[in-house]
Amino acid sequence: MKFFRSTALVVTVVAILASCRSATTDQASLEACRIPGVERAVKCGVVRVPENPDAPSGRAIDVRYALVPAIARNKQPDPIFVFAGGPGQAATRVARQIMPVLAELNARRDIVFIDQRGTGRSNPLECDVDEGSLASTLEPAQQIARLSPCLKALSADLRQYATWIAVRDFEAVRVQLGADKINLWGGSYGTRDALEYMRQYPDRVRTAILDGVAPPDMTLPISFALDADAALKSLSEICARDQRCRNRYPGFEQRISALLKRAESGIDIRVPHPLTGVVESLRLDRKMLASLLRVPLYVPQLASVLPFALAEASQGDFTALVALSAAVSGGASENFAVGMHFAVICAEDVPRIDTAAIAQSDTTRFSSAFAELYKEACQLVPSRAVPQEFYSVPKSTVPVLIFSGGLDPATPPRHGDSVAQRLGNAKHIVAPNLGHGISAQGCAPALVSRFVREGSFERVDGECLARIPAPNFFVAIDPTVAPKTKQP
Repeated sequence: MKFFRSTALVVTVVAILASCRSATTDQASLEACRIPGVERAVKCGVVRVPENPDAPSGRAIDVRYALVPAIARNKQPDPIFVFAGGPGQAATRVARQIMPVLAELNARRDIVFIDQRGTGRSNPLECDVDEGSLASTLEPAQQIARLSPCLKALSADLRQYATWIAVRDFEAVRVQLGADKINLWGGSYGTRDALEYMRQYPDRVRTAILDGVAPPDMTLPISFALDADAALKSLSEICARDQRCRNRYPGFEQRISALLKRAESGIDIRVPHPLTGVVESLRLDRKMLASLLRVPLYVPQLASVLPFALAEASQGDFTALVALSAAVSGGASENFAVGMHFAVICAEDVPRIDTAAIAQSDTTRFSSAFAELYKEACQLVPSRAVPQEFYSVPKSTVPVLIFSGGLDPATPPRHGDSVAQRLGNAKHIVAPNLGHGISAQGCAPALVSRFVREGSFERVDGECLARIPAPNFFVAIDPTVAPKTKQP
């Protein structure tokens, strides 16, 4: 989850059935199609649902999905539903990353990728992204300036795209496919989808996997500051314990604080664009610097370069710091519906930013930078009240497997611990040296397969993930130290 690139009413059962009654439950009637990253033939379907759950006879939208059929004829009756992150990602566009995780299970189970309303081909709330310059990509002022005309041009009622409404579309897909129960896989924001589906439809879930938990009561812009600050502190401590990093880049913490202090009055920098090489001028403020520091933390291999990048920035060269952020964000805009992102976060998270929340974020080095960005953007986004029960985590009657990365700056283990405790019937596995997203790494796909096959986490052991080492810090050659020469 990141800014741009770098979230009390119930649809009646009658309305859901009405939207599905004309659709067939016969998979043979689904259309043959292709989705990026999946070489096998795929079947695509659509459910037509009311945009506004209170107006079932009003405007309708199409929610589209792709089904990767099980290979075996004698398949299991419970498919796996994939809920993508963001908010703003389309599930069909992350299939390339998710299918290898679920490949073994796909032998006997269908895999279903639903483009959540507002993403992909489900009435997408997308904005054109101007990536012609670093300023257009990185400067919040330019991003928000582009947001206003984009939102006005969208053909949608932005009030109707929150999570608690969207999961009713997922239920409509289940009904259309005729599956009595389903297995859930959610990543990042997709875990919020999964938890809300479990709350509304507990009898329809067989198992659930939550990878990088973003619970409903997690106020995202505030958590961005708290969790990114904790991740930076952890990285600093790891560097201090590593002799090469400690000796080459002393004062890691002090460099961060000094740069943020300088950014309060603005830092004029000149850096080459990571893709074009064209040197550009930027005025770096505290909000932009906060994003540049946070984004590389998603990937430990890139975070291991941060001590070097910060040392360079302290000397006036911001090339490495900008390039690290670009390495994570590159290509994200191709699968990121900006309008849907704000429709979700402006409805579910920003209204919960109160004085106490701001005071909490002010205890971090990022202060209220992220909260200010979202509050400003959300002035442009209409929303409706979210049911209070949405913010509760349901007691689980089915087994839930939770993954967290110990170095994750967005959904760290503290959120997984909290949700596991409230669910009750859950197992939380922490990979201490991994970042955001665990399911595709190391032995995790095997753990996912065993858990779903057996419908139990009793024989799921996460020790293999604990053994994955942290990446080595990048240590540049010190130009002031002459290389050693061999004696003849």
